[in-house]
Amino acid sequence: MREQTHSPQMLAFARQRQLIVQLAAQAGRIGKRVKTPVATTVRQLNTASAQIYATTEDACARLLNVSTGLIGILHLLELWSDRAWECRCLHCLLVPLKLELDEALSDIQKML
Repeated sequence: MREQTHSPQMLAFARQRQLIVQLAAQAGRIGKRVKTPVATTVRQLNTASAQIYATTEDACARLLNVSTGLIGILHLLELWSDRAWECRCLHCLLVPLKLELDEALSDIQKML
């Protein structure tokens, strides 16, 4: 069985960029008639990859802000949980949600 060389978290577009470099190198070795469309495709793929990366990075930053906001809310709910039963219930409902958000965010950050 072949050993996996890349982590499962590696984004498809990160691998795509590596393949684009390989494609560009291969394009240099083919005939001129085929070379122009290949070079155009490579540029378009590279532009799309850069846009995907930037969008993903921005989304991670926004999700991190949401996670940080949830920390504040959870702290407030914890402080009030001894005074209001509803605060304790809400805290118990939000903790797993926060953990899931942080885990998903971590997976996305590993891909960048």
